[in-house]
Amino acid sequence: MLISRISSQEILKYTVEEKSAINTFVADLSNELQIKPPASYKLFELIPINRNLFSINNQTGYLTTLSILNRELMCSRQQCSCSSCEIIFQLTINIQQTIVYKIIEIKIQDRNDHSPQFDDQSYIIHIRENVPLGYRIVLPIANDPDEDMPYLTVRSSLDHHNISSYLLTLIASDNSQQSKPRSSSMQLDIRITNESIPIFIQSVYRIDVREDISIGTTLLRIEAISDNSQQIFYELLTESPFIIDRLTGKIQLKKLLDYEREKSYRLTIKAYENLIPVYAVVFIRVIDINDNSVLIHMKVEENKILQQTENDKNIFSIPEDTLVGTRLAHVILNDLDSFANGNPYLQITTMQPPLPLTYKLIYQNSFQNTKLYSLILHTNVDRESKSLYNNIQLMAHDSGTPTLHTRSLIVINVTDVNDCIPQFKLNSIIYNIDENNPMGLIIDTLRADDCDLGINGEYEYHLENKTDLLVINSQTGQLILSQSIDFEKLNRQKNLTTVDLEFLIRVQDHGELSLSSQTKIILRIHDVNDHSPEFDSNQSYNWTFPRSMLQSNTILGRIYAYDHDSGLQGIVHYSIRSFDTCFKLNINALGYIYMVSQLTCSPLSYTFEIIASDYGLPNGRSTKKLLTINIDSNQLKMNSLPKLLHLSSQRTFVDVNSLGNISFIIDITNNQSIQPIIYLNNLKELICWNVSSTGAVRLISQPYALSYILSLNIIDEYTEENYLVRFQIDICNSSIRNSCTQLSFYESRRVNQILVFWTISLAIIITCTCVFIFSIIICFYCRKKPKDKKLFNNQQNFLQYNDDYQSDKTFKTSLTSTIREDDRDSACIINTNSSSLSSGVTPIQINKWFQNQHESSNVDNYQPSTYFYDLKLAELIRNNQCPPCVYLNAQPCLSLSSDYGFASSDISPSSISYSSVKLDQSNVNPLQWTIEMNVDQSPRQQKNKKSFISDHECVV
Repeated sequence: MLISRISSQEILKYTVEEKSAINTFVADLSNELQIKPPASYKLFELIPINRNLFSINNQTGYLTTLSILNRELMCSRQQCSCSSCEIIFQLTINIQQTIVYKIIEIKIQDRNDHSPQFDDQSYIIHIRENVPLGYRIVLPIANDPDEDMPYLTVRSSLDHHNISSYLLTLIASDNSQQSKPRSSSMQLDIRITNESIPIFIQSVYRIDVREDISIGTTLLRIEAISDNSQQIFYELLTESPFIIDRLTGKIQLKKLLDYEREKSYRLTIKAYENLIPVYAVVFIRVIDINDNSVLIHMKVEENKILQQTENDKNIFSIPEDTLVGTRLAHVILNDLDSFANGNPYLQITTMQPPLPLTYKLIYQNSFQNTKLYSLILHTNVDRESKSLYNNIQLMAHDSGTPTLHTRSLIVINVTDVNDCIPQFKLNSIIYNIDENNPMGLIIDTLRADDCDLGINGEYEYHLENKTDLLVINSQTGQLILSQSIDFEKLNRQKNLTTVDLEFLIRVQDHGELSLSSQTKIILRIHDVNDHSPEFDSNQSYNWTFPRSMLQSNTILGRIYAYDHDSGLQGIVHYSIRSFDTCFKLNINALGYIYMVSQLTCSPLSYTFEIIASDYGLPNGRSTKKLLTINIDSNQLKMNSLPKLLHLSSQRTFVDVNSLGNISFIIDITNNQSIQPIIYLNNLKELICWNVSSTGAVRLISQPYALSYILSLNIIDEYTEENYLVRFQIDICNSSIRNSCTQLSFYESRRVNQILVFWTISLAIIITCTCVFIFSIIICFYCRKKPKDKKLFNNQQNFLQYNDDYQSDKTFKTSLTSTIREDDRDSACIINTNSSSLSSGVTPIQINKWFQNQHESSNVDNYQPSTYFYDLKLAELIRNNQCPPCVYLNAQPCLSLSSDYGFASSDISPSSISYSSVKLDQSNVNPLQWTIEMNVDQSPRQQKNKKSFISDHECVV
């Protein structure tokens, strides 16, 4: 065995003699590659027919032969090239989850293990003596699969008379020390020239034949000649796909040729005439044509799956977490044609982009027309985005003419890995729940999404908090309240109407590497108005007072009730109902009960109903309590009761002898507040005064001044509104005669003065408003009257209609007014002052008259004045809505108008465009129309020469 190593970085080359024993050692790959265990080794044959030739130890890397190698048999089976028999493997080494690839080339070296074999032990060859020098004498065939035998050549002249025959021993040897030479006796008879022996015109023939020629094609004609004209017969001595015509010597194709099986043929031809044979040799070289497409073989890696379908589709299954640059498979291209027609190359395309694959050439063998490519993933794949890459085409082309190609379809099936975290749609969810819920209330059913498949996409729910209040179904995600919630047990702050209970819900999938996420749910518990106000049970509701203390605004006491609810539902306000109309009490929102007016009744006991209510919506809850007020005329005089001071009061007095007692109570509920409290702003007054949150004011030390101004801040704790009030407190001493009485008198008088001031102010405002409205009415009425009586008389010109149809029908101006004051059958219009016009009948061409008057006018101001006209003109126009008109402006008179007189003009003459319309007599009724005008021609009127008709009117 001869083993020689020619290795490089990627290709390891070894040589092994054929016929080596099984388990013959070839190489220690772990030692040569310096790979330390643990490592695993695996061989893959690039040509599938070469399986079971070599093996490798998976752990040690020892490469050995697995079977006896027969080079000649492998050549005939096309397992390797006959000229250079090489077996190619791909070596895969897995080193700590890292894969290393190597190429191994093992050359099978030919051993001289065949001896030459002759078909016969003796041969007789006949030749004429006159053959030329250099004539080739074809020898019998010695069958040696390893090499071919030569032939004899005539080197000197032959002479039958000198030597008539030669006896030769032919020894065939392949120069091997182990093989035995083979011999055969050969007699060479020299025939005279005149003897009839066939002679080949050419003893050696060489031709090239394409492998695709058809059966029956004549390749060449072998010709032998003789001196006589006898028939020469031909015979083919070699088994081959050819036949020869025994009469003509034509060689024809009997079977199809295949360059890949046999690249050349040597034919021995025998020709004879009268049993004396001669021999010729025909060498036929088969010319390769491109008749073999490229063969494609695929090999996938260990963690990849290749499935081949009936329609020649190769389905790769790869996990979606495969890294970019990972080798998915190896593609082996092999072409059985010659290198000129082979030399395959790879191309990869797709009809549905994107293309996730690329390829790289890692090995090629020109002798065997073999190339090895690796398919590499060059983009990230995500099953959730695209799970199937279809119609990827591997195109293998050869180098022949025309080019042949082989197509192989690849489908990449991206398999799921647990890379999707189950997610809730919302990071937090708020559920509004009223207290006193029923047990087992289903709040919601949570939904999570996991984009994985199979077990990776299955998940379950877990409640992270340890609680007996909430439970969750691990499979369905159903949230259930297992208890009824009492808001008052959860909340201790009266201003809060909701309490948030937070819980964490975790969703976890069932994948091998489990993934999970969390969401926060908030149970927002709402307080409902489920408690009614409760009166203080420790308080007495039977009060006794001497009659002398029951004065107006005197506070008798305070009632207190508590509501366990929160917010408005827990804020209590009060009302009181009296059963006796002569004794009226009132109660403010803080529960202070005070006298509305002085007691005028004689009974000694009175009962009142006190109602404590909350602000619950939509319906509040309330509780009633009876209060009894007793009048004891014999009871000694008690300390004076405090009075209720309204916010509208800004001044009061305090007896210095009431030190330590409540001097008065400020009613801080007058401004519709809900939950008011009050505190003192000027802190320096705290040494003398104490103000409770409910408004009770006490003098707590001897005053150092006769008057104090207290700055108080009132805050509504519910609405958070606040405002400031100031009170002036005068100090009096009841021990001094009339000291407090006089202050009380001054205070009453001051209040009365304020009331008188506001009453007078209101009366003045009302009077001024009435005068202003009356003046506007008078002014509006006066604007309807003419300003000048003389001008009024001049302007009382009325157009009259002559009812006599047989006489001339004219409109006349008259100084005598026809207006009827009794029936007010007239109308008023605003128009310009008339110009100075001559009396008499004015022609119908009004536009010319108007234009002359306009050109003679030197006045720029346009002053309107008032005219009155008889309504007969209006009645006339009613009968004929559109009489022929002369327009000052070209405006149609088609619309019906309720104003049948002259309209007021607001356009100065300088802005009027003049045009005339010729009257069409055919459109005029039998009435004859003229115009007669009489105007005031006084000098004053001539100053303002203005046209009488505006651009909105027409002259009839």
